Amino acid sequence: MAVIQIFASFAGSLGFALLYNLRGKKLWTAGVSGMISWAAYLFVWNQMPSGFAANLAAAAVATIYAETMARILKTPVTVFLITGIIPLVPGGNLYYTMNYVIAKEWHLFSLYGQKTMLTAIAIAAGIMVASSLYGICASIVHHYAIKNIK
Repeated sequence: MAVIQIFASFAGSLGFALLYNLRGKKLWTAGVSGMISWAAYLFVWNQMPSGFAANLAAAAVATIYAETMARILKTPVTVFLITGIIPLVPGGNLYYTMNYVIAKEWHLFSLYGQKTMLTAIAIAAGIMVASSLYGICASIVHHYAIKNIK
């Protein structure tokens, strides 16, 4: 079952990459970003069934992959980051949240709204933490690389 989910996340990310008019290596790399993030989500979910932790880790993995591939392929990070987090976006929960607001079912609205917000916060936190750590590590490597040249 996990293999089907991982393949579907690849296909979904590939579809969004097509919307961004990516071609060639960048197209497939963007598809792989979604696949990797969903694989990370499933791995963490199987170790510790927490939606927050799984989304946080998956977003961090997607960010590290996006930062790395952006430097290798000389492309903006957002191209690979957005396609990488597409499988993590809580579309279903957001739909139900809005549906229960319209139906004035406040208890269910609150329940789904909390789930949606926690997922969004986890994704944002994963991106921020991984991006910050990647930037710090890159600047340290750059500093020592220049120091060793002299």
